[in-house]
Amino acid sequence: MGWYSLLPTHLSDIEGWISSIFMLLGVVTIGPWALLLVYDLLFYVYRSCAYHIPFIGGKAQGKRRPRAPSLTERPSGQRRDAPKVPIPAATTGTHRHEEGLERRRTGNS
Repeated sequence: MGWYSLLPTHLSDIEGWISSIFMLLGVVTIGPWALLLVYDLLFYVYRSCAYHIPFIGGKAQGKRRPRAPSLTERPSGQRRDAPKVPIPAATTGTHRHEEGLERRRTGNS
């Protein structure tokens, strides 16, 4: 295998297969993520170019620039209603166990 081999010379073929298997496992693990990143980058470049192309793109047709979806605004432009969440009443900050209303029983009592 080389100068930095851990195994004896008669096992160098096995070491070569082991390193090939680990390289394959690395490609199988990292490959899909790398492909998704490349796809995302190419799609971004395509959308940016398609927006700026004269006579064809959205800028020439008077359309707005594409943007990410909003959590507070619907695609039609209307604002979304906030969910009705009950707000608890203000307290003094003392708890029931501090006032002595709740007493624990021990096993011996």
